[in-house]
Amino acid sequence: MKHAAAGNRPLGFSPGRRLQFMLDPRNDPYRARRKARGVLRCPDCGLVCIQGRWQHAATDETGTTHRCPACQRIADRYPAGTLTIEGPYAYERRSEVLQTARHVAERLQAEHPLERIMDIEALDGRLRITTTDVHLVQSIGKALHHAFGGLLHYGFAEGQYQLRVNWVA
Repeated sequence: MKHAAAGNRPLGFSPGRRLQFMLDPRNDPYRARRKARGVLRCPDCGLVCIQGRWQHAATDETGTTHRCPACQRIADRYPAGTLTIEGPYAYERRSEVLQTARHVAERLQAEHPLERIMDIEALDGRLRITTTDVHLVQSIGKALHHAFGGLLHYGFAEGQYQLRVNWVA
């Protein structure tokens, strides 16, 4: 098994149970503590919350307007996940890298509409992608690592529902 230079971690590093525990959805400050009664509609994206689940749905029921957690994160500019993409190879092939990231986001958003890419920035030879959910940023990182190789590292701040993923290629 090949090992990365920093931390002597295997190249196919998986975050493990500690990260899963720290990023438990119950610790997400944007997650509702209880299910909403009735039907809610997000005025920004048009999602509908029925029986506590935000979804793409057409319903005849009139609902109360309430911003969904993803749109609220976007409005607050408070991402749950941040992916930093570094390295000359990744920057030279940034169109393919971004196409892969967008494809993963579209695939996941079809089933989980609250998982979205918030922003994509180019910063001094690096790319930064912010997301509304920790699972999306983790999936994008894994997909890039699988498609292009390189080094993948996960990090989180103790007591916060935020995941930072660094991918270097």
